[in-house]
Amino acid sequence: MKCVIVFEYETEEDAEIVSKVLEIDNKFAPKKLKVISKRIGKKVVNYIEHESYRTFYATVEDLIFTERLISKILSIFR
Repeated sequence: MKCVIVFEYETEEDAEIVSKVLEIDNKFAPKKLKVISKRIGKKVVNYIEHESYRTFYATVEDLIFTERLISKILSIFR
């Protein structure tokens, strides 16, 4: 299974912060799980790939949860 999830932000700075935090989280993913987060302008593009649908969906859920948490923290400091 594969998917691309794109998050868009008001500034490139916010997108950069989110992409860096997500990349740190991605480093702890199991070896067979492919998770890549890259900033492109004001967007963070996330690529997820895995054979197991359970792992795949759990990873998608985790990515969305983590992004929402980071965004809430950013809004507190803005």
